[in-house]
Amino acid sequence: MSEKSVTRRRVLKGGAAAATVGLTGHAAGRSKQANSIDYWNIHNGEDFRQPINNIVSNFQNNSGTTVNTRFVDNDDIESQLSAAVASNTLPNTGLLAIQTIQRLGADGSLSKQSATSVIENIGSDDFREGPLQFMGAPDGGYYGVPADAWVQGIWYRKSVFEENDLDPPVTWDAIRKAAETLNDPDNNTYGIGFGTKATAYARQCFTQIARSNGALVLDENANVVFDEQPMIESLQFVKDLSQYVPGAVSFNDTRNLYGNQQEHMFFYSSYLLPDLLANNGKEMVQNTGLAPATENKRKSTYGQVLGHSIFNGDDPQLNASKNLVNHVMSGDSYIQWCHMQPGGTMPVLKSTAEKEAYLDNDILSAWSDTINQISSALGNMERFDFVGGQLLPEFGQITSRSLVSQAVNRVAVKGHDPDTVAKEQAQKMRNALQ
Repeated sequence: MSEKSVTRRRVLKGGAAAATVGLTGHAAGRSKQANSIDYWNIHNGEDFRQPINNIVSNFQNNSGTTVNTRFVDNDDIESQLSAAVASNTLPNTGLLAIQTIQRLGADGSLSKQSATSVIENIGSDDFREGPLQFMGAPDGGYYGVPADAWVQGIWYRKSVFEENDLDPPVTWDAIRKAAETLNDPDNNTYGIGFGTKATAYARQCFTQIARSNGALVLDENANVVFDEQPMIESLQFVKDLSQYVPGAVSFNDTRNLYGNQQEHMFFYSSYLLPDLLANNGKEMVQNTGLAPATENKRKSTYGQVLGHSIFNGDDPQLNASKNLVNHVMSGDSYIQWCHMQPGGTMPVLKSTAEKEAYLDNDILSAWSDTINQISSALGNMERFDFVGGQLLPEFGQITSRSLVSQAVNRVAVKGHDPDTVAKEQAQKMRNALQ
């Protein structure tokens, strides 16, 4: 099924659902709640399922509404949503990534009024600005309710940086100097770790570098600007750094190199917190610092936000969905939610981040200094698919063809000229958007 046909069906379904609300809303009453709702969730790992099921079970016991929870891998969510549209079995609410929520919102499949109502009930001032703005609709209100977030930064071994009198790897100059100083391939040690295989990890690492130089893939009108000077400079910086990287590496490769002390700084998400503590212990945690933003012409951090969207439906369905999302985002339920993967499921509510009950956690205690850095970085998150405060769905055509990560791979691994790569990849992007 083509994206175009899926979009048309969603719009039609949204219109039909809106009509249903208009016919039944008065009779149903605003406070009436559906007997059962369907809830999809892309937190699909074993570490997530039990806590989410517990939170949902408490909601069911308190509300009398049955929640049919379905866990879906994020890699499969688009095909599952398309199938649900075709079979008229879309869920009532779901935890989704921001790009999915923005697209569904633009298609007319979501109840913007319901999501906005939940945010206003919680208090919009309590949400961190970065995650909340990603959920915003162009004409006001919100397509989804932010639930949790993670950020990417450069993690580094503090003792090695101190021994070599190196500044924390924040600016391009500091990163370049540290990579050159620490690179010692004859002793199987490398200067820096970042994604150089043509994968999503390479695109994520490069996003932070390019945006810190003011570079974009698409401008706010979705014109390809990948071949402009800021992007060429960013690719040249990656090529300069690549001489200190052991070839084509993935996120698992670079994570293992750091754990084995074969590199002393690398790009990685805040999901590192539980992983490094469990596999390498408190000593390595205490010796690991974080540069949560990269700076050159400006400051930038890459990250991801997940949120709850509420699909169009009748009033009882909307009421039950809003009540479920409110339950997840409130009190002990939300603390349980954020404790699922500390660092990866960072709270988007400022009040929760300050609560003793949230901070009373072994992983958060071990990383106590770093937690504040991650929380602050949530306000600086940037992505190639959000420009001028709006989603650019055209970027999906570029991502699906790995055209950005291919550019990184070409300059970093194959040694191609950055200017040539920028022009050739830009033309491929224009062809993809035709």
